Amino acid sequence: MPPSVTAAPTPTRSAKTGSPILLALSDQETRLFFPGDSLRGLTSMQQADVRGAGKETWNRLLEKHRPTILVTSWSTPALDDAHTRQQGGSVDYVCHVSGSVRHIVTQDQIDAGLKVTNWGTLIAPQVAEHALLMILGLLRNLGLWRETMLSPATIQKREQLGTRTLHGKNVSIHGFGIIARELIALLRPFNVRVRVFSAGVPDSLIREHQATPVDSLAKLADQADVFVTCEALTPATANSIDAKVLSKLPLGAVFVNVGRGAIVDEDALSAAASSRGLRIGSDVFACEPLAVDSPLFQLPGAILSPHVAGPTFDTYAACGRQALENIDSYLDGRPLKGLVTSEIFTRST
Repeated sequence: MPPSVTAAPTPTRSAKTGSPILLALSDQETRLFFPGDSLRGLTSMQQADVRGAGKETWNRLLEKHRPTILVTSWSTPALDDAHTRQQGGSVDYVCHVSGSVRHIVTQDQIDAGLKVTNWGTLIAPQVAEHALLMILGLLRNLGLWRETMLSPATIQKREQLGTRTLHGKNVSIHGFGIIARELIALLRPFNVRVRVFSAGVPDSLIREHQATPVDSLAKLADQADVFVTCEALTPATANSIDAKVLSKLPLGAVFVNVGRGAIVDEDALSAAASSRGLRIGSDVFACEPLAVDSPLFQLPGAILSPHVAGPTFDTYAACGRQALENIDSYLDGRPLKGLVTSEIFTRST
C-alpha cells in the first residue's frame, strides 16, 4: 500500500510551528501511541502511513516534506545519510516512539550529531515485572498446570509438578541496566540473595543496590536457583551464555531471558533444559518470531512469550506522551528524555 500523507488535525493546545514534523508511522502504530486527539496542536506536522514503503517512495517523501523532526517506530524505513542535516538534508531530530533504533539510524549518524531519542527507561518497570512473572511461573511450574489438572489426581502427579517458592532463593542477574535494578527492587520482599555480573559495571554500583558482584558468567551461574539475563547485546555478549555457562547451573534451576535472544545459544539452552531439568522462560529469541519447529517449543513446562515484556498495551500511550514532550523540548531547546547516545546505541540491538 503506497504511503498517504494527510494534514494534522486542527490544534486545540498551544501550537508549535516553524519546524516541519513528519509522523512516519503505520496507521496502527499511530493509534497505539497517539490515541484520540493526542496529536492536536502540532500544526506543522504531516502524517504518512509508511508501512511497506520501498526505499524510493520513502526518499521521495523525505525530499517532498523535508522534515526537521522525524517521528518513527517499528515500520519506519531506514534514514539515508543524505537526509540528515549533517549531510545537507533536513532531518535534525529522530523522535522514535518505540525501542530499538538500529533499523532506522546508524551510529555514524549519531556520532555526526543527529539527535535521536526512544522510549528510554520508560518501559523498564514493565520488563522487570514480566521477568518476575516468569520467575514465579516457572518456580510453580505454571506451564504444566493444565496438563496436571487434566490428568488423574495422583500423589505422583503432585510430586512431579515440584512447585517451589521464591522466598530465600539465590537469584543471579546478568546485566545491570535499569531493568536489572527495577527487578532487584521487585525481588526485595522475597528476601532473596542477589548476585550480578555485567562487564564494566563498577562493583560499588552493584553493592549500592544490595547485590553482590561476581566477575564471570560461570560464577554467576554457579549455585543459582534463578538465573535472569537482561544484558545488552554487544559483540562481547553475543552467544556468551553457552553450554559451558549453562552447565554451571544447578539441576532444575530457573532460567529467564528478557534481554536479547542472541545473547543465548538456544541449541545449548534446549539441550541443557532436557539433560539438566532447567525450567526455561524467554520473551526474546535469536530469530523472531520463533520458528514453530524450534526445540524450545518441545520443552515441558517452558514459558515462552512473543516479545511482549514491554510496553504493556496500556503503556503505549505513555510512550507517545513522552515523544510529544520531547518534541516540545526540542523546539524549546530543552534537554531530551531517552536520548540515544553513541554508547547506548552500541549496547542496544
